[in-house]
Amino acid sequence: MRKKIIPILLILVLVGNIIVPTSVEATTLREYEELLEKYKNDLNTTNNQIYMSRQELAEIQSKIADTEKQIKDAEDEIARLEEEIKKNNEEIAKKKEESKALIEYYQISNGENIYLEYAFGASDITDMIYRLSIVEQLTDYNDRVMKELKELIRQNELRQQELAQKEEELKELKKQLQDQASRVRGNISSMEGSIPDLQNQLTNYENRVAYYRRIGCEPDDVIGVDCDRGNNAYGFVFPLNGSYWTSTGFYWDGYSGHKGLDFAQGCGNPVKAVANGRVYYVGSNKDIYGAKMILIVHNYNGRKVFSQYTHLSGYAVSENQDVAAGQVIGYVGTTGWSTGCHLHLEMSVDMGWDYNWPGNYWTYTQYIVNPYEYIPRG
Repeated sequence: MRKKIIPILLILVLVGNIIVPTSVEATTLREYEELLEKYKNDLNTTNNQIYMSRQELAEIQSKIADTEKQIKDAEDEIARLEEEIKKNNEEIAKKKEESKALIEYYQISNGENIYLEYAFGASDITDMIYRLSIVEQLTDYNDRVMKELKELIRQNELRQQELAQKEEELKELKKQLQDQASRVRGNISSMEGSIPDLQNQLTNYENRVAYYRRIGCEPDDVIGVDCDRGNNAYGFVFPLNGSYWTSTGFYWDGYSGHKGLDFAQGCGNPVKAVANGRVYYVGSNKDIYGAKMILIVHNYNGRKVFSQYTHLSGYAVSENQDVAAGQVIGYVGTTGWSTGCHLHLEMSVDMGWDYNWPGNYWTYTQYIVNPYEYIPRG
């Protein structure tokens, strides 16, 4: 169909009636400027959020350090109390033995033991009475000391229980703080991970806006219609720089053959977007042989045109990113089912590979076109 339309357009141009195709999804320079401002704001907002999150993380880490100190103090206090309880128990045991000996002496003094005088070593009755009185006083004293020690042990054990409960609460608090810190670190990592894409988008729109302004586009000009119509009648460019040759031509009949063009070039050479568009897919899981590919959706005169770049060695763009004609999107490779470094360029109209096709692969293949219907021949 396009081969019939082109001559008609040329004739109209020759007679002075220039018909410029319009786009139902047109983008003006002003809209690009707004997108540029949006990405500037997004980048500034993200950087501010990262700064605030780092401050929050520092505060949480300070709280964790303070909590760890309190846990250590509680553990030290528990250990000190355990040692004190141990010593008090030993003192109680000692006092019990002393009291036991004193009571034995006391019982002997009240019995009919002929060795009374010998046992106490008293020189006379007065001395014996005095010694018995001392025994009673010492026994009472030991009883009182043991009661005091037992009360101290009881108080220490209660304090131990309080400290153990506090230690558990502090450990739970520490865990909560560590979870918070982990969440904040995750947020920081996620935001930092978005920076390259935001910066890439910002640079992309800075370059595009600067370029459109430089070539004289006005704010309300529709890009590709009112200005910057591209390198050919369709606004498409060739996907590679420098020398190239086509190793496999296009000979697809809708059911068999080669569905695109193969351009042999050294691995690592840059691959360019053939037109302005938006990246729909970047990856290798849509190819049964694991070839790395990029799929870009273009808008031409209200119709969707799809360009697919396969066997890449790497990527320079990400999904949902807007790209300009001629922008480097990836690099020549030999991934997937490939016998050497080359670019396989496949294009379709209205229906793209896994973009809006109804799950029927053969339906999609009916929309494949020869890329040379759009791109120049180098």
